[in-house]
This record gives sequence, structure tokens and C-alpha cells, in this order.
Amino acid sequence: MAAATNQGLTPHADEQQAVVIYSTSVLAYVPLATAAVYSASKAALHSYALSQHFMLRDTNVRVQEIAPPWVDTDLVKKSCDPRAIPLDLFITETMKGLATEAEEVIVETIRPLRDNPGNGEHKFVNDFNASLMANPIPA
Repeated sequence: MAAATNQGLTPHADEQQAVVIYSTSVLAYVPLATAAVYSASKAALHSYALSQHFMLRDTNVRVQEIAPPWVDTDLVKKSCDPRAIPLDLFITETMKGLATEAEEVIVETIRPLRDNPGNGEHKFVNDFNASLMANPIPA
């Protein structure tokens, strides 16, 4: 779907300003073992957004990516769990980021998860998943 939409935009890219916004997830960077397919699909979309940003670099089309963390909404049982970011804070930080030229818009509370890749990635992801297995997200 994203590929077809963007192919349709490309011929018009020099006619007017446009922004393509992809909604990925923090799970694109730190996969959740119990939601492996979801995590993998968000990682793939992140990769696609990076590629689109490059391919559209000389046009009037900007590409931005939103990578939400766990947001306290009814999508996942609203529980006021302290690990979930309050919806109003997520919206405020995300809208502020979208108003900039930032290629990637994330809320600051997930920066350690976003900055995860490196030599310790496997341990980091294993510890992340072990903590969620020990204290699951309410369903």
C-alpha cells in the first residue's frame, strides 16, 4: 500500500509541498517476542521510510516517521500502567516533532530504546523481553 501511494506521489513531487508520515513503533527497534510479526512489520516499514526519505530527497516531498511507544489508550487495556506514556503527553510531543524538519519523531521517554542497536543489542532485547514476560502488558 505504501509503495503504491508513494509511486503515485512521485510524478507530482515538484508541483507542491507534501509530507508523507509513516507510523511505525518503538518495537521496530526493540522487538517484542510475543508480538514478533507486528515488530517485524514495523521494522520493515521503518526501513521503507528510510529508503523513501532518500529517494525523495531532491523533491518537495518530505518523509517523517512517528515511532510511538506504548501509549495508555484503550487499544491495549487502559490501565494507567506507569510503563505506558499518557496519551496527552504523546500527542503533545509528537505534534511538536511533526512541526519540525525531523525525519524521525519520537517521544523522549523512548530514546534509550531507540538508541539500542549496538554491540549489546541481543542482551538488551533479551532483557527487555524477559522484563515483559515477568510483568506482562495488561490485556
